Amino acid sequence: MKIPPPRTEPRKKLQQCGSVLVVTMIFIMTLAVIVESYLRMVQNSYQLTARSQCWNAALAIAEAGVEESLASLNSGNYFNVLSRQFNNGSYQAWFFSASATNRAYIKSTGTVMVPKTGDTVSRTVIVRSVQSAMFTMGLVAINNIQFNGNGVATDSWNSFDPTQSSNGLYNGYVGNHGDVASVKGIVNIGNHIINGNLWLGGNAIFTGAPANVTGTIYTDANLYFPDVSLPAATGLGWQNAPQITTGSGDSTVTIHDITTSGFYTINDTYPVTVEPGVTATLDIKPSIWNPTTVNINGGTTNSGTLNIYQESGSITLSGNSNGGASGNRPENLYVFGLPAVTSITLSGTSSFVGAIYSPEAVLNLNGGGNNKNLIGAAVVNSVTLNGHYDFHYDTALATNGLSRGFVVASWQEQ
Repeated sequence: MKIPPPRTEPRKKLQQCGSVLVVTMIFIMTLAVIVESYLRMVQNSYQLTARSQCWNAALAIAEAGVEESLASLNSGNYFNVLSRQFNNGSYQAWFFSASATNRAYIKSTGTVMVPKTGDTVSRTVIVRSVQSAMFTMGLVAINNIQFNGNGVATDSWNSFDPTQSSNGLYNGYVGNHGDVASVKGIVNIGNHIINGNLWLGGNAIFTGAPANVTGTIYTDANLYFPDVSLPAATGLGWQNAPQITTGSGDSTVTIHDITTSGFYTINDTYPVTVEPGVTATLDIKPSIWNPTTVNINGGTTNSGTLNIYQESGSITLSGNSNGGASGNRPENLYVFGLPAVTSITLSGTSSFVGAIYSPEAVLNLNGGGNNKNLIGAAVVNSVTLNGHYDFHYDTALATNGLSRGFVVASWQEQ
């Protein structure tokens, strides 16, 4: 009897199944490695993105430390260490000023925590700041500048330079620093001349002929002019301005005659006189202020000084034919417009001597006749020159005039 040989098919099938299982396991393992690699790549990409965002955020927080340091410097605090905590980070800022040198140094470090990892990212900014004069240019507008009329021109002189003035008074000298600037408006000077540079912010436009600007036209100027606030009164604080009345009947005249330095409130439009050697700061309450005369006595040797702060509305001054700083230097008359002041108008048949700072107001210069001048400087929202009105910037305002505080001179990121 023959015994049949054993069958081999099941063993072969088992071998085939085992091969399939091995291949499947290898495939699954390979797929798992690919998926794990992809997930790691996604995670790394997320972490890199999060770290990059935190890197940028740390710089912004460090800049906040610089801003607070500048604000503290400009409030009279010349040394301090500041630290602030935010939801997404913190900063520590150190600043110091040698007040005699008008320079200050700020170091601010911003720190941000990276999500999930718990790591921190820090950025440091080192800033050198300097005291900046309020009037470093002759005519500045936040928005538009429009020159109409005939023979309009800007130039410069120096009221403390005997070669450019007559005992501190404008004598017709024509210098080449009559700079004009616009932060974000249209500058249209027609056929008129700017004897100086033209400074344009990033969004400002010049529509005139380049040949009508004797200096350089800058198209990337970094310009900043903050609004005005009423100063804090010292001494006796704010007082009602003194009044005197002369004459009788229809000839009665009432004026504010200021004989003592101090801070005074004005609630009317009576004429104002400041006596020699007196420094008066006025808080103008009426929304329409148009006094018939503003007199500053003392000439250029013992001049009075008048600082006018208008709270709201409009100011109208008819040149200096009836006084003002016509017998003084421009630094003896400052006209400040708070944010609610919308317009300042200079008109009449004479020149205006002084400095105007009102970043929210429209300045209208309406000259009648010939040879009308604004002698000093102006920073306003927009300006229109009509008639024959020349602009003579007193460069002494940049060295002897008021300061607008510390501003950034150099910036280094670490």
